[in-house]
Amino acid sequence: MMKLIEDLWFKRRDIISDGFDESLEYISTIIPLKIHKIPSGIKCWTWEVPEKWCVREAYIEDLDGNRILDLKNHPLHVVSYSLPISKVVSKEELLKHLHASSERPDAIPFEFKYYERDWGFCIQKRKLKELTKDKYKVFIDSDFEKGDLKIGDCTIKGKTDKTIILVAHLCHPAQANDDLTGVAALVEIAKEMSKKDNYYTYKFLFVPETIGSIAYLSQNEDIISELEYGIFLEMIGNDNVHFLQLTRQGNTRLDRIAKYVMKRKLKNFKEGPFRAIVANDEIVFNGPGVNIPMISISRFPYPEYHTSDDNLDIISEQRIEQSKNLTLDILNIIDSDYTPKRQFKGPIFLSKYGLWVDWRINQELSRNIEKIMLNLEGDKTVFDIAEELDMDFNDALEFVNKLKAFKLVLEKGN
Repeated sequence: MMKLIEDLWFKRRDIISDGFDESLEYISTIIPLKIHKIPSGIKCWTWEVPEKWCVREAYIEDLDGNRILDLKNHPLHVVSYSLPISKVVSKEELLKHLHASSERPDAIPFEFKYYERDWGFCIQKRKLKELTKDKYKVFIDSDFEKGDLKIGDCTIKGKTDKTIILVAHLCHPAQANDDLTGVAALVEIAKEMSKKDNYYTYKFLFVPETIGSIAYLSQNEDIISELEYGIFLEMIGNDNVHFLQLTRQGNTRLDRIAKYVMKRKLKNFKEGPFRAIVANDEIVFNGPGVNIPMISISRFPYPEYHTSDDNLDIISEQRIEQSKNLTLDILNIIDSDYTPKRQFKGPIFLSKYGLWVDWRINQELSRNIEKIMLNLEGDKTVFDIAEELDMDFNDALEFVNKLKAFKLVLEKGN
């Protein structure tokens, strides 16, 4: 996962750009991707796909040729989707087009003008004091052209067309945690899920933020009826506790499963309502006209956000791995859960079927076996039972599956 992040981190991954396309091609060498292409100018509900942007050179220098800022030194020095410019401007005008971070004066902020066109540079605030001249030469060699917004789609077919969709955004040049950590985790999760015999179909989308999800759904509306749940994975590599942002509905099965997993796997975590923690593509999937319950798993907020300090130094593979495993645990419960219906009367003679559990080996399961038997009336799923008894889901599932093997329970609906 860290290799993927290291290899893609410094690419110019603007929303429609050669760097974004190259990053998708990189991922396609690891997992199979269908690349959706949506041309510039296409209407996507109330939005429109923007043009492709390319920048080759950019700098600020005084009239003596002393360079104050140079794009060659860092990709964030130019506002993403900045207009081209080549002129001498006053210091007063230049300052109107400079972006700096007061909170992190030694960092370069990440700024973009995707839909509100202007020219601009980003600079460390401490360097503003170097602007002592009255006039400066500003130069940005950029252009806009018709292109294709591209979306990477890895779909793993299951027994049903009902689909769990997992999303991360691949844009944001020179940002490691936001959201290459989410991308890296989704790649590994896709690899793991492809090895399993899944009930649900799983779709992994790698998109430019917001417009990518809007473009994909608007051009593939037929899939919306198949979507069951969604998970947005973002900013998971930094040193912070996990934050679970709930679905718009707030009390879905997905919300319950995610909270259950985090309570059992983490020493502590935080949770919050829809859009109260992070504001990302969940508004597309769980918003008007779509409204598929989507949670967001992150370690947001963090102080380096949207600056050059969001680099390799603030993330670790161990933290990404933890988030990946939490997500896999959530998917495991969603995919393997079912409603068992009792086919026996009276308490089961456990020893006859080899179902007796030694309390010294598994105290939790031993304590709960009778309670499991009392909850097999066909009105609760295995997860409902595990959640109610505050016990390990896999233990409950394994025990109920043994009952099913002996035809002591049937899966409701079969």
